[in-house]
Amino acid sequence: MTQKRKNSVNQKIRLLFFITPIIMILTMLFTHLIFNIPLFSDNDSTNWVTSVIETGIGTSITIAILIYSNNQLKRSEEQQDKIAELVLNIQNIEQRHDRREKKRLTVFSYRILSNLETILKNYYVIRQGIANYLNNGKEESKQNILLLSRKNLEITNYFTIPNIKNDIGDIAELFEDPLLAKNILHQCINYETTLKEIQDNFDWENDSLIKKISAIDNQIELLNTSVDEVKNEITDKI
Repeated sequence: MTQKRKNSVNQKIRLLFFITPIIMILTMLFTHLIFNIPLFSDNDSTNWVTSVIETGIGTSITIAILIYSNNQLKRSEEQQDKIAELVLNIQNIEQRHDRREKKRLTVFSYRILSNLETILKNYYVIRQGIANYLNNGKEESKQNILLLSRKNLEITNYFTIPNIKNDIGDIAELFEDPLLAKNILHQCINYETTLKEIQDNFDWENDSLIKKISAIDNQIELLNTSVDEVKNEITDKI
């Protein structure tokens, strides 16, 4: 497109350069034939020379203007090309950044999901243990619950919750739901509290056990909701 416009302007310059003298000559011939005015005379030769010079100057000015316009057009098109290239580069950078962010969100979200599902599994096991003790009242069932909660608490304090906190810290700003990260961390604290309560002077009376089972059911429901939300975050970004 730029080359075509440049060629068009050059053609106009050449056309003007050649047509102007022709028009001058035709005008002189027309004046001579119609009005019977001599083409040249001793008295007006100076005027003709002046006219030719003035016409030449006018033609030169016109050509200069056309050349200037052509150069301006060329600069404008070059600037537009540079702007278009810059916009394209910015778009490419944004696309690469988005791909990296999506990959980061996916990787860390799956790690969070793995830890949340581990907590869910432990909740189910503890709930079942409490339910068994509620039904049979055996000391063995009670000791199994204490042993399991102690083991889970150690793993939770050293691995599960620290890993979730680190992963949440890396991708919390990428979640569409601004409260999701906070909710997950709060649920981790509740899980840790549940394990500690079982270890520290837990009330093994039936009413307390029934309340604890109900509380665990609520935590399981909240955790399942968070798991589904994290999965949706991954799906929406892909």
